[in-house]
Amino acid sequence: MEALFGILTMALFAVGIIGWLWITVMAFKEGEMLWGIGCLIISPLCFVYGFLNFDELKIPVFMLLGGFVGRIAVGVLAASVG
Repeated sequence: MEALFGILTMALFAVGIIGWLWITVMAFKEGEMLWGIGCLIISPLCFVYGFLNFDELKIPVFMLLGGFVGRIAVGVLAASVG
């Protein structure tokens, strides 16, 4: 059971990282250097930038949010089982 939680946590972590990188790359691609640097240094800014540009960044915002919420849910499940 612990191995399953570990695999699920790693998968959710990967999904969150991909969403974070996608938003950061899009910030640089749009020519918004300060947003891009901010997203690299302070990762919660990716949520802000993603919600400000939600029309273009729906998928990466949901990936970032899903990875974050999913890891919390797996942690709660692992704590309740073990």
